[in-house]
Amino acid sequence: MAKPINRWGMLAAHVCINFVLGGVYAFSYFKTPLMAQYHWDPAMLALAFSINMGIIPIPMIWGGKMIDNGKGKQAIVIGGILFSLGFILSGFVDNLYLLFLTYGVLAGLGSGLAFTGNLNNILKFFPDRRGLASGIVLAGVGVGTLLCTKLAEFFMSQTHDVSQALLYLGIVYLVVIFVVQFFIRSAPAKDSGGIAASPMDKDYRQMLRDPRFWLLFAILALGVFSGMVISSSSAQIGMMQYGLASGAMVVSLVSIFNSVGRLFWGTVADKLGGYPTLVTVYLFLALCMLILLFFTGNTTMFYLSALGVGFGYAGILVIFPGLTSQNFGMRNQGLNYGFMYFGFAVGAVIAPYITSAIAKSSGSYDPVFMLTTGLLALGVILILFTKNYVAKILTHMKTQGV
Repeated sequence: MAKPINRWGMLAAHVCINFVLGGVYAFSYFKTPLMAQYHWDPAMLALAFSINMGIIPIPMIWGGKMIDNGKGKQAIVIGGILFSLGFILSGFVDNLYLLFLTYGVLAGLGSGLAFTGNLNNILKFFPDRRGLASGIVLAGVGVGTLLCTKLAEFFMSQTHDVSQALLYLGIVYLVVIFVVQFFIRSAPAKDSGGIAASPMDKDYRQMLRDPRFWLLFAILALGVFSGMVISSSSAQIGMMQYGLASGAMVVSLVSIFNSVGRLFWGTVADKLGGYPTLVTVYLFLALCMLILLFFTGNTTMFYLSALGVGFGYAGILVIFPGLTSQNFGMRNQGLNYGFMYFGFAVGAVIAPYITSAIAKSSGSYDPVFMLTTGLLALGVILILFTKNYVAKILTHMKTQGV
């Protein structure tokens, strides 16, 4: 007789996996010591983070197929090992291009594989509470960024070497993956009968031919840009324009607010629906960017706005898995969300480099804040259009008796 699954215990294990994966978002903390230790150009260094973010969707396609075929645990474990090795090997490089390979490519491949396995595997155990489950498991990413920052600070205080800190972090991550994987089980395969069929079900080929996919893709890319401005450069923005002596505190606080935001927005989305919640998130992020633009030098307003961006950005990452399954069904969620996540990659690749390049050329982050505000406004328009378009499709399906 099969042992019953405690889905809440499973959820806790998946959160622990995201404690590890959240370490990649602490890149803002590592940038300054890496530039000081190796004298690397800040815009070029930002490419390491961009490569990591941009490569994530590629293994998500592979991982999504594994999840839909009932191999979610394998995706999580293999991805977690690759991610940990990316950090470990980064501890041995003193060449920027090698960092692109270790922190960028290897850790990015591992992150994408483990992330899609982690999120979409657990979602299949919570078809009735997708927003809450997404919020809880994704909150682990924000907490993981905070834990990574604190561990890095400790290792730096002991070694005074950022490369050694990256090495030790990778070893810690590898140990966590090894222990936690004992508490994870794979969700049923899509053809096993364990996941109910739905009229909304579409495979990735059908989804890619649907205008809804491309609308959601564009909306995701526009929203991610705003979050990545802060994720990749919050420490540098604070020190350059707001007089902060160190960026470690703001990186940690943004992580905390990001975690809280994932829980908050997941609950709100379950009650209000994905589209109204997403409009609220984009308007809130635009307000934060305007505050950053008009209150240069005001440390209090900087903290409020940066933390607000962390809090609001969390909503984008929580809402989109649910919107994907809402529009294209749960049976192919793993692979479908892997393709949707390419929208994340577009924003994630462009934002860090543009942010650093504009700041270097203009001596200010103000042009970045103006650009981001405009992109968010465009995002709101597209969300409202998509909401109305989807409503018409559903109405047509009902009249056809689907």
